Amino acid sequence: MHHSRATVILTRPQGKNQALQLRFEQAGLRVAALPALTLQRIAVAGPVPDPATFNLVFFVSGFAVDCFFDLLAEQGMQWPQGHRAGCVGPGTVQALLRQGVAQQQILCPADNQPYDSSGFLARLKTSAVFASLQSVLIVCGTTGNPWLGRQLQDLSLAVTRLALYRRDARQWDKQQRRQMKSLFADPAEKKYVVLTSPQGIEAFVDNLAAAQIEPDPLAGTTTFVVTHAGHIDSLKQAWQQKLPAGNASTLRIVQALPQDDAIFHTVTISD
Repeated sequence: MHHSRATVILTRPQGKNQALQLRFEQAGLRVAALPALTLQRIAVAGPVPDPATFNLVFFVSGFAVDCFFDLLAEQGMQWPQGHRAGCVGPGTVQALLRQGVAQQQILCPADNQPYDSSGFLARLKTSAVFASLQSVLIVCGTTGNPWLGRQLQDLSLAVTRLALYRRDARQWDKQQRRQMKSLFADPAEKKYVVLTSPQGIEAFVDNLAAAQIEPDPLAGTTTFVVTHAGHIDSLKQAWQQKLPAGNASTLRIVQALPQDDAIFHTVTISD
């Protein structure tokens, strides 16, 4: 496979990009790791909920898993043997397996279901767990979509939210602004921007606006890789609001599953 010249911009939070970055570099692409968000663990107010007192503990992300298991260890608490954990995506499944949760105890969308809250809810309703389900602990960030919690409450379940981290938008420094400005202005260089959350999309477009990057030349040589159908609208909306000189309908956006493999193949196939 011959790459003319291409650069992949990875915007996931720090610590999430290394494996993918290595694969792209081995395939001969240049990579700029430019996290759009920082994730920061926060202190818990009040007593730490005991996972054993809930029928199911749902984790919104791999970072939520790590924060929760760190918290348990600090409190001298254990994850109960054979306890059920829920999540939406393969990355979070991997994080749970690393923490010693058995694969058969992890409930997540099936391969034919979307890796999101609606996919998880569909999977939950058809699972054996559902019949005896009464209480769910949702381990999450301070901001995030409350949709799943509301759906579970509508099913008369007791839902407790435990926010363990916050997401902050990252601002590019002077050097990053210069680097991105020259990269996006270069018509000979193909660009791929990997965007994996609505907050990350917002932060990325904010940075483009702050760096005063011309939206139309950028749109002509850039493919945006998103990991959820809803991100397509998020990107177009952010573009229209923050870059009014640009035309959001000219954006090239492709969707990949939220897995390193899928993101890698989407970029290398379209190159």
